[in-house]
Amino acid sequence: MLMAVAAVIAIAVGALCCVALGLWPKAGTAVLLSATVIAQTLQTMSGSSLVGYVDELAVLVAAVVFPVRRLLIHGALRFMTAYWCFAAYAALGIISALLNSVPLSVWAVSGFLFLKGPLLMLGILQIDWHRADLPRIARFGTIGVLVILVSALLNAVAPEAWNSVVGRQEVSYRLGIPSLTGIFDHPVGLASVMGMAFLAILSYRRIVERSMVSLVLMIAAGAVGILTFRRKSIVSVLVVAIGTRLALPGKLTRFVILLVMLLPLALLLGWAPLTEVVTNTYNEYFTNIDSTARTTMTIDSAILAAAAFPLGVGLGRFGSAVASSNYSPVYEELGYTRIYGMGPGERGGFLADTFWPSILAETGFFGLLLYFAGLIMAVYPGWKLMRQSSQPYMQWIGTVAVAWMGQMLIESAVAPVFTGPPMFGLVFGAAGIAAALYAVDTTPARRTEEPPMTTSDLPGGDALLAEPVFRNVRGRHRVEKSR
Repeated sequence: MLMAVAAVIAIAVGALCCVALGLWPKAGTAVLLSATVIAQTLQTMSGSSLVGYVDELAVLVAAVVFPVRRLLIHGALRFMTAYWCFAAYAALGIISALLNSVPLSVWAVSGFLFLKGPLLMLGILQIDWHRADLPRIARFGTIGVLVILVSALLNAVAPEAWNSVVGRQEVSYRLGIPSLTGIFDHPVGLASVMGMAFLAILSYRRIVERSMVSLVLMIAAGAVGILTFRRKSIVSVLVVAIGTRLALPGKLTRFVILLVMLLPLALLLGWAPLTEVVTNTYNEYFTNIDSTARTTMTIDSAILAAAAFPLGVGLGRFGSAVASSNYSPVYEELGYTRIYGMGPGERGGFLADTFWPSILAETGFFGLLLYFAGLIMAVYPGWKLMRQSSQPYMQWIGTVAVAWMGQMLIESAVAPVFTGPPMFGLVFGAAGIAAALYAVDTTPARRTEEPPMTTSDLPGGDALLAEPVFRNVRGRHRVEKSR
């Protein structure tokens, strides 16, 4: 009886939350994205594996509530070419899983894991975003950065005490300095998010406006990111910062001259630590290959994809968290049970440390190309805003979407950043907002109009884009028309 009452209450609360998200979708987006950021931390602090599914729940809610809302208001959904790529990837994975007799409970969960980012973006894409929303998004992001910076400061002051509450492993010290984690349970999360914050603030200062506050925040975010001592995050931020500056329209002469002058000086001053890092990285990944999990799995993924051409070994069978929790028979065939960190159960801590090898092995070379193409097409609207928009905030959100995707693409070489918190929600969220704004901004009837300065998401007022990157999808009532 009590269980039935609890179930009814849970359903009622869930329904009310969905209604609230439908009434205030933009505030709801902020809540859902925040949930994806702190999901892993909540799981670690609570000790409950169920709490760790908060990010998946946020994705499901966004992928259902926001499209249903748009159908009720506009009678049509927004759609992007990127989703043809993701759908084809999913089809390859499912067919491969069926041919390889992968249980439904395994391949369905694995498929959702790799598609939850695109599903989140699809939901956010359906909201009527306007240029007037972007300053509020910037302010909300500033508050989030400040909270994380304060947590990093507390972490630095009392690393052991802080780690006892938030961390999931012992404090890692580099040069006698603790690797900071902030509100996250591992330095990797803080490094990636602070890198994203640095790139967003840098772009804001370049495109929108410069202030002492933004300068202090940018320096603080960069410093905290460095104090995590995560090589891939530091390198990715540096590369993307230079790349986005070169990609932005405008005069580049001064920047190129400074880059040419400062690069040799930086190499001269930092040659010793740089060579040490490069040497250590090379030894870690290319010396004793058989005992290095990431390198071993990367090589084996190519072998498996070639052997199982063209469909791969099936979703949930290699490189993913699902393949680890439901120890894949492929691992046993490859002899992973004899390699440290690649065994079943608690001995498999390194089995989910990769991303692209999983896609390659499970869906083959075609699946890899389709998923990569989907990611690129997802930020194509952001690229167009970055390159062509005359509105500073519009250009800024486009630059943020492109920069974050670039950062995650680099980090994805050694980490599953597109499937796990805290990074994936922010990347696909920015891409979805940029795509929605691009759809409105490039509609002929809207090119010269300033959208209403309103906090509500009113019906009407945003038409669909006629360019190939977007399509109309018919609803039950009518096809949305340009106004």
